[in-house]
Amino acid sequence: MKSALHGLLLGLLWSAAASGASFPCEKAQSRIEKAICADAEVSDLDEYLARYYSGARATVREAAPCLVADQRQWLSTVRNACQDAACLKKAYLERLGELHAIQPGASSLRNVALPSVPSLAWIIPPAADNVAAPPRPGAKPLVARGRIVNDFEKGDGFVLRTAEGATHILLLTMFFDGASVDVLDALAKGPAATFLARGHGATDPRGNVHYEPSRCVFLYRMP
Repeated sequence: MKSALHGLLLGLLWSAAASGASFPCEKAQSRIEKAICADAEVSDLDEYLARYYSGARATVREAAPCLVADQRQWLSTVRNACQDAACLKKAYLERLGELHAIQPGASSLRNVALPSVPSLAWIIPPAADNVAAPPRPGAKPLVARGRIVNDFEKGDGFVLRTAEGATHILLLTMFFDGASVDVLDALAKGPAATFLARGHGATDPRGNVHYEPSRCVFLYRMP
């Protein structure tokens, strides 16, 4: 009963009209803050995104630091690069669309039409074992598309299998821990879907490229 009441209260708070930006507009100082506050729709979108970001951090659990860094990157390279309200609206709507699938039910937007964009399905956090997975700051970015497959029986764990037949390990069996195992298993068993995996690459002794376990791996379901 307590849980249901809590969910109802969250829903009521979320369904109420946004009152403005996620920060006090009277204290706006930067060019981008003033631009947000100058447009009522952008101001509302900023408030929505603050709630979506909070909900997403709770959903991805131990991978929250990965999302924090990604949000900072989005703010600096996407949102803050905008020069007008139209650009800001587009940036906010696309970011909301990206985070929509991992929102708790009570916080999910129902009154805003979001664009069809790659939707964040999960973030695999860096392996907790720094001995088995030492930090590799020089690892190069790796982006690939394919299906998520459970190759546990082969000893590889969860992999991304591309349409061309390449296989990239997402989560090695030796690093099975936390919520990622259950989430990846559900994604592998779910309806056939194409995912985009974004992380950093590592090459094993046989020359196969897989996702570096010491770095975050972002998984997006393609539209």
